[in-house]
Amino acid sequence: MFFEQRQLTRVTQLALRPHGLYVCERTRRGTKLLEFEMPYEEVLPVRVERTTSTPQLKWVPLTFLWLASYALQHSGKHVAGITNTEWAVAFGVGLLLVAVYLYGQNNWWRHFNLGTSRASIQLADRSSQRNELNNFAEALEQRSKAYLKEHYAAVNPLGIIEPQLQRLHWLRHLDVVSEAEARALATRLTGQVPTAPLISMGQTLEPPYVN
Repeated sequence: MFFEQRQLTRVTQLALRPHGLYVCERTRRGTKLLEFEMPYEEVLPVRVERTTSTPQLKWVPLTFLWLASYALQHSGKHVAGITNTEWAVAFGVGLLLVAVYLYGQNNWWRHFNLGTSRASIQLADRSSQRNELNNFAEALEQRSKAYLKEHYAAVNPLGIIEPQLQRLHWLRHLDVVSEAEARALATRLTGQVPTAPLISMGQTLEPPYVN
């Protein structure tokens, strides 16, 4: 899966590769600013956060535009000695401010933060790309879990047990395997049914073994 976002000065590319998440950031001319591949072992948990840093001055450009429009409509009367050309310039500046503000809302001030266990990738939270970003984040989480389950969920009863139990605990903590799957794998590994401690006559007994 591949995702690309073009901004005014840079281009950000994300891709799900066979062994990790690929991240590349470059200028519009193609000069690489940042490039790395994060192994799937270091991705989970995946976090998505939307933030905004937009200035709370929405009324300023709109008010300026309204005043300029009103003045242009009454430009036949040279208010305070201002010519029609000057009013037209003021109106154009107002339009420019509104355009800059709208562009900033869509590219500079609304952020989509894609977080992993080792890094946080910040992108512009554009309404036109919102579904695509959500789908990429979901695909990244699913791909990471599938990769870890494929490469780390297998157990070997003939091998050293303790490291394998720790690995199962790690996979369960990351929600790669379910509670039932973790219990079944632990039983296969140790030959014991992982249940609550059995107590008889005030003594804790070992869990029963299975063949």
